[in-house]
Amino acid sequence: MNSFSSIRRSPVQDCLEKLNPVWAQLHDMRVPLRFNVSSGEIKLKTQLSLCDLSCLPKIGVKGPESLAWLAQAGIPVPASVYGCGSLGGDGLVIRTDRSEVFLEDGPDSTTVADLERELGTTPLGVYRVCRQDASFQLRGAQSNAVLRETCGVDFSQASDGVVMTRVAGVSCMVLAVRDNPTPTFRLWLDPSYASYLWDALLEIVRDQGGDAVGLEDIYPSFGQKNSVKGETP
Repeated sequence: MNSFSSIRRSPVQDCLEKLNPVWAQLHDMRVPLRFNVSSGEIKLKTQLSLCDLSCLPKIGVKGPESLAWLAQAGIPVPASVYGCGSLGGDGLVIRTDRSEVFLEDGPDSTTVADLERELGTTPLGVYRVCRQDASFQLRGAQSNAVLRETCGVDFSQASDGVVMTRVAGVSCMVLAVRDNPTPTFRLWLDPSYASYLWDALLEIVRDQGGDAVGLEDIYPSFGQKNSVKGETP
């Protein structure tokens, strides 16, 4: 049995607990493995779904030597500001300024932890930026309609890369995931507004026939590994 007494909490932990999920653990955070087991979450994939991905480790790197330092570490940085690239293992690299980069691991990668250890030696001209963003994924045929209703941006016309906008009044970094055949969007925001935005988005998602989904919907291999380990509190 897993112990959840000393691990990280999602910024929307209280919201998730109200939905009575089956729990698992990923990157030292308690995460919902699945919801609505009897109805079959897979049906929500192409319709409309909302998932909390705040468990994925994140870090910011900035400074005049940050891009060169990341290149030496084998991490390619997008050429343009707000450009997005792959970190490997479903991770992301987003250039948020001329000399600042946001990195997020996937479910099985440890690049962020490796970089944090390297930054402990304080490389000249490279500085760590603590990132504790809440992170959501909105997916399905109606997902762009949800965003148009809440922020007024038509992401079907958006260029590659992230967009800085407000969603239901909350400042967010939004990425349209172009390599997914099902319309998919990632959102990052200040954790202090996470519960409010989660509830606002989930209400709209449910109004349009969707619902919240757990991590096994996004990462099937994670679901297979935890099919027995998941437990209710």
